[in-house]
This record gives sequence, C-alpha cells and structure tokens, in this order.
Amino acid sequence: MQKNTPVMSRNKFGLNDLIIISILCLLAGLLIYGWQGMHTPFDGSTLPPVTQDYKDLPYYALRTTMRLLFGLAFSLIFTIVFGVLAAKYAAMRRIILPFVNFMESVPLLGFLTFTTAFFLGLYPHSVMGLEGLAIFAVFTGQAWNMMLTMYQTLRVVPNELTEVSCAFQCNPWQRFWRLGFLYSFPGLLWNTMVSQSAAWFALIASEMLTIGNNNVNLPGIGSFLGQAIDAGSIHGVLWGVLALVITIVLFDQLLFRPLVRFASQFKYEDTSYAERPTSWFYSCLQRSFTGQLLGKLGSRFCQFWLFTLPKAWYLLGLSRLFNFLGLLNWLWASLWYLAIAVACLYYGNILWGYLPFQYLSKLPEWMGLTAARVIIAMLLSIVIFTPLGVWIGLRPRLVRIFQPVIQIMAAIPSNVFYPIVTVILITWHQSLNAWTIPMIMLGTQWYVLFNVIAGASVIPSQMVDVSRVFGVKGWMWWSKYILPAIFPYIVTGIISAAGGAWNAAIAAEVLNWGDVTLKTNGLGAFISTTTEAGQNPEAALGCIAMCFMVALCVIFIWQPLYRFAETRFKFD
Repeated sequence: MQKNTPVMSRNKFGLNDLIIISILCLLAGLLIYGWQGMHTPFDGSTLPPVTQDYKDLPYYALRTTMRLLFGLAFSLIFTIVFGVLAAKYAAMRRIILPFVNFMESVPLLGFLTFTTAFFLGLYPHSVMGLEGLAIFAVFTGQAWNMMLTMYQTLRVVPNELTEVSCAFQCNPWQRFWRLGFLYSFPGLLWNTMVSQSAAWFALIASEMLTIGNNNVNLPGIGSFLGQAIDAGSIHGVLWGVLALVITIVLFDQLLFRPLVRFASQFKYEDTSYAERPTSWFYSCLQRSFTGQLLGKLGSRFCQFWLFTLPKAWYLLGLSRLFNFLGLLNWLWASLWYLAIAVACLYYGNILWGYLPFQYLSKLPEWMGLTAARVIIAMLLSIVIFTPLGVWIGLRPRLVRIFQPVIQIMAAIPSNVFYPIVTVILITWHQSLNAWTIPMIMLGTQWYVLFNVIAGASVIPSQMVDVSRVFGVKGWMWWSKYILPAIFPYIVTGIISAAGGAWNAAIAAEVLNWGDVTLKTNGLGAFISTTTEAGQNPEAALGCIAMCFMVALCVIFIWQPLYRFAETRFKFD
C-alpha cells in the first residue's frame, strides 16, 4: 500500500487561510441556521407551505443538504460496523449479507409506509420527527451499497499486506484502520458518490409525505421539484434542477473532490503514482497555516484512536469477551434462523388477514413484466457502461474530467427526467411500455459506471505496465486481464444496480405530469397506484411480491456471485 506524504514546511498565515476560514465560518453558520429550522414545532398535520418562489430555493437547498449530511454520517457508521462484521465473522456474514441484499431492493415506499408512525412518535410535537424520516430515507438509499463495497474490498485485501501488518504486530483494531479501511477507502468513496443519486431519489419521496388525510411537505429541493412536477410547471422543474446541480457541485468541490485527492495516496502499487486528482480546496488546506494546524490536530486524534483507545479495550478485557462469544458462532446462527422462522410465522399470520388475495391471479403476470424490464435494463447497463468505465478509469486525466460530470448526472434523480419522457410520449402518441427500460436504466447505469471506474482506477500500475509489455490486446485483454481485475467491483455494481432498478421500476411504470397520467402494466405500476390511492393492503401485497423476487435473486444469484468473486479474483 503506497502512501506518499509530502514533507510539510511551516506555512505562514495568508490568502489561503482567509479562504479556508471564510468557508468554514460560512458553513458553520449555515448548519446552525438549518439545525434551528429542523426543530420548529409541528402540530401533527400541517407545516408552512413550500412555495414555488425561486428566492426560497437557497433555504430549501440548505435543509436538503442537512438531511444528506446526517444520512451520510449514519450510513458511514453502518458501513464500517456491519461491513467489518460481515467480512471477519462467517456467522455474521450469513446474517448480514442476505439482510442487506434483501433490504437494498425493498421499495422505498415500503420503508416510508412502516416507519412514519415510529419517527413521528419519537418527536411528537416537533418537525424533527419528519426530518428523522427523511434522513432515514437517505440512509436506506445509500447505506446498503456502501456497506457492500466495504465488505467486498475487505474480503479481497492482498495477503501480502495482511502479512506485513502482522509482522508489525498490529492488533486487529490497528490492522483494520491502517490497512483494511485505507484499502477500501477509494472504492468506498466512489460508491458513496454514486449513492447520492439514490439519496436524492429518496428525498423527493420523503420530503412529500401523506400523514392520515393530510399532505405534509418538508422545505427542501425534493418537495420543490415534486410540487413542480405535479403542477406541470416547466419553470419550476428547471429552477429545482438548477438548485440541485448547484448543491451537487458544492458537495463535489468542498467534500468529494478533496477526499478523492486525499484517497489517491492509498493506491495499492509499487511504482510512483505521478498523476493525481486535483482539488483547489485541498490545495488551499495543504498550503495554509489553518490546514497545517488542522492536520496536527488530526494526527493527535489518530494517535489516540489507533494506539491509546485499544489499550482501554484490552485493559477492560473486552477482547477476551469477544473471543468467547466468537466460539459460540453456532449458537448465534441457530438463534438467527429461529428468529427468522418465528417472525415469518408471526407476521405471516397477521398478513393473512390483512392482504387482499383477489389480486393473486394477476400478480405472476405483473411480476414477470417488471422483472423482464429490470433484467433487460441491467444487462444493457452492464454491456454499455462497463467498457466506458474501463476507458475512463484507466486514464487519470479522464477521471479528473468526467468524475464531477458523472457525479452531477448520477445525483440528479431519475424521476426528474420522467416529465421530459412524458411530454415526448404525449406529443408523439407513443406507448409507455418500451420507454420503461431506458427510464429504469437511469436508476441503474450509474452504479455500474462508478463501480467499474473505481475498480479500474485502483488497478496497480505494474499490472497495467505488464499487460502493455506483453502486448495483450483484444479479447485476451478483456477476458484474462481487465475483467478479472475489476470483477469484484462489477459484482458490487450489479447488486447495487439491482436495488436501484426495482425502485426505478415503481416510478417508471406510472408517469405523472400535471393532470396527465401514463401507465403500463407491471408490479411497479400496481405498487405506485395503490400507494398514491392510500390502499395500504394492496400496496403491502405488491411490496411483498417484489420482496419475494428479491429474495430469489439473493439466494440464487447474488450469494453465488459473492463467493465466486472472493475465491477467484484477488490481488495476490
């Protein structure tokens, strides 16, 4: 694992410090102002209306950004905890992986249906209950994908690096943070960026809620766009998309681009990595006295985190406790399967009297139509965007050029493009049936592209040089070199794309633009129309049918793919 750290000279206070301090103070002030807005009173039925005045968009963007940041923080915690547990403990892996694969493809509407009452109960007289629901929606949109990436990269850490960490007598805590986490960091960062697309998709749904017979809209870009789409306002959609793009660019410049630049020093290779991503904000931090001071504080925190904190762990004897619990893996696995059986019997009995079974005869046809569209969309995304991702990922210059562009395009929710499709279909009198496939692709293609770029960009340079020296070209280059090198990333991209595809199918099979509604047959259309009509038993039946198809994919496709990627393709 190469880590090139430049020798730091003492920086003097100057223009870079003024830029950094101004940005940090502005961000702190905005976050405090947004935090106050998240704790206003709520009577349980109404909130101040979300206007279509573009002058209110900066405040709406701030509130949406707050939800994204909180959702990202919780997603990262979930990723680290459960990614490590799944990668290191076989008993936990048998529990966590099927659960995450399953939850990734559960429709977002299903989460909102069953969690609204819970979050409102946590904060009964505050808008924070609705904010918690929106943050949870952001979490469900990105946590599963991030966790799968962490798990997959931890499973393919080269053995030689693990042996080196053992030779330096690193304890498990230090081995994870100094090896496993840093090895996973570049791929995790790329997947975090593409997961913002699902987060934005979730925000449009979660910022426009139905509580009882009342429609409640949280202030945010998602609700602004949703209202513009419902009203058929082209100007409103354009203003909303502009605010969304500006927010994404700020995220990229102030958060993701500096992190991409920072992650470039952890590329696994033996040769010098000459071309690195650039970031003006990172450069300002690096050349400023303020950045140097923050770096020293960060170094002291790392010293405490890596060396002081583990001493308390071992002093309290917690390591022996966990070693003892690890000997009882058979017990935890048995309890897990018993809990699944009991839950299935208990909730199956409840659902038996709740679900409307008159639709059972039509469900197989609807399930087949939606599954066919999802499969075709995923295959087209793989065939088209795998070569494109390889072409970009192997060229650092192209990564610098396309990364912000792709991130902006990926973060724009796919349902923002649906009004354009609706207008085209109405104008040319076309059927929605064939158009659902490209619309589902809008929810899948970015997962494939980002994961392939991440996999290609972290291929060690010596492997690239060897392939050039031996003149490997054509089909041999693809089959013997590039596809095996990025296969774990392709698997993660496919599984993540599947989750986005099922959710996109729900939105793509029913299109609304003002008073016009276009619809095609399918399970997604059934879930969408019954949810909008408030027919909860019918919507629950549709969600269960979709979850059943997801479970089949987990058992017969995703689990075998995981095992194949882990055992056959690894840098050793």
